[in-house]
Amino acid sequence: MSALLLAVALAGAAPPARAQVKNPDTFVYAIVGEVDSMDPHWQYDGVSHFAVDQVYEGLVTYAGSRVDAFEPTLASQVPSRANGLVSADGRTYTFPVRPGVKFHDGSTLTAEDVRYSLLRDMLLDRNGGHSWVFLDSILGLQSSRGADGKPVADLYGRAAKAVRVEDGKVKVTLHKPFAPFLSLLASYCYVVSKPWTASHGGWDGTEAGWLKHNDSPKESAAMYKDGNGTGPFRVERWDRQNQQVVRTVNEFSTRKLLLQNGDADSVFTDRSYLPQLTGLPGVKVEDGLPYLEVHNAFLFGLRLNTAGNPMTGSGKLDGRGIPSDFFLDRDVRLGFAKSFPYARYIADVYRGQGVRAIGPMPKGTLGYDEKAPTLAEDLAAAEAHLKKAHGGKVWEYGFTLSCAFQQGRETRGQACSILKSVLERMNPKFRVDVRPLQWSTLLDLQNSSKLPLVCARWGLDYPDPHNAVHPFLHSEGTYAKAQGYKNPEADRLIAEAVAAQDPAARKKLYRKLLDIAREDAPSFFTLDTFDFRVTRAWVKGFVHNPMKPYGLLYGVSKAP
Repeated sequence: MSALLLAVALAGAAPPARAQVKNPDTFVYAIVGEVDSMDPHWQYDGVSHFAVDQVYEGLVTYAGSRVDAFEPTLASQVPSRANGLVSADGRTYTFPVRPGVKFHDGSTLTAEDVRYSLLRDMLLDRNGGHSWVFLDSILGLQSSRGADGKPVADLYGRAAKAVRVEDGKVKVTLHKPFAPFLSLLASYCYVVSKPWTASHGGWDGTEAGWLKHNDSPKESAAMYKDGNGTGPFRVERWDRQNQQVVRTVNEFSTRKLLLQNGDADSVFTDRSYLPQLTGLPGVKVEDGLPYLEVHNAFLFGLRLNTAGNPMTGSGKLDGRGIPSDFFLDRDVRLGFAKSFPYARYIADVYRGQGVRAIGPMPKGTLGYDEKAPTLAEDLAAAEAHLKKAHGGKVWEYGFTLSCAFQQGRETRGQACSILKSVLERMNPKFRVDVRPLQWSTLLDLQNSSKLPLVCARWGLDYPDPHNAVHPFLHSEGTYAKAQGYKNPEADRLIAEAVAAQDPAARKKLYRKLLDIAREDAPSFFTLDTFDFRVTRAWVKGFVHNPMKPYGLLYGVSKAP
């Protein structure tokens, strides 16, 4: 298990606290995982998003702990119909840019920087990235590339027409009204300096140059490890080899010791370890915090890349591996899903701090229905499905496959181990290897369709059910695309639901999507739970927002 030590310099600590508070000018956060990239338009994982969030800013942000109200950041006003900055048809948003804002290199923010940043976010569009949220909402596209892998015709022209500068203001015209658009901007839309990015090998902003940077390798991105934002913190250094600023912390016991000794101001831990931290002198635990996350779901690889893939063993249904289409058989998926002891998992691993998940929609989203039917534990039914799967060959020959989870996320590892034990008791020819993987490795394997089974999460990008169902059920969704899941009816319902203006109509459509998620079972979902935060008692000003689970450090200080 590993974690990251992320250290940032605080704006200032109260002088009297210096003798009582350790490292009063520095906040040390021990987080499980790795920063995958510091490029704000490349990153699409929780740890990288947290790190980027401290360095860059967007046009608007969430107001405190709320997810339904916004404050201006680099915009001087939050657009609304009332102030005339949202058009009557709900399609055009106008953003006056705050004057006098400086990037970390001393250059002044311009409206053109904002326009460039939105265009770059869409046109970079790396495989498995977040560009789809703006391509979808602004242009009505799921990707910058067609089914043949070639760029969409006149994409730059369409994007440049939709995002423009008029009278020193940035105007964005959506292809159709999109109710959660401000939420998208509060979660992403990080603004970078156009001249700085171009001078560091990034896109120059021209139509002729964008294709070179579309889906380019991670390390070639202009801001992979360097940065130039307007946020409260700047990138001092990031040494991935020697890991001087961000370094590995092995085992929970080490993170616990860092916290006890005051060498870490906050630590990430799984809930299973929380009792060991509760009650420690000088340590504060905040529990029961709202959480907008699809938590610990199992994702099946339906169309696997088995070439040179140790996760799939022999690549054949011979007891020593699995073929590429192993999970395309619905009976295999249902057999796995009905084998899992959901109630025991919630009771034993989470100590009852959670409820059964109904599907890819967490509690608190529009359309959530606690009475919706779910795939229940049923070992007799699970055995029947697995005996039927692949014409009886699964039961006859057995299988060997790997079940992966992010290293350091122990509740996911426990979920994998529980599933392994149930399946291997059911048939001794079944073999599941539980594999903890470094975060960057897991992402690479996932995006190349090499994970047969993974226990993962989805933290919502914005608080709308569209962002809960799309990743799991749309053929271009982040998870579904990597899994190889395609259901045209699901695609149609998702498009209809996000365009609907009536909340009641949307609820009905999302209920149909929950039914598809249960019947097709491309994934299965374990529980909804709560968030919590563990800090030293001297940490002040840590505001929790469900959309920023790691937190924003701008208002954080240290005082006794």
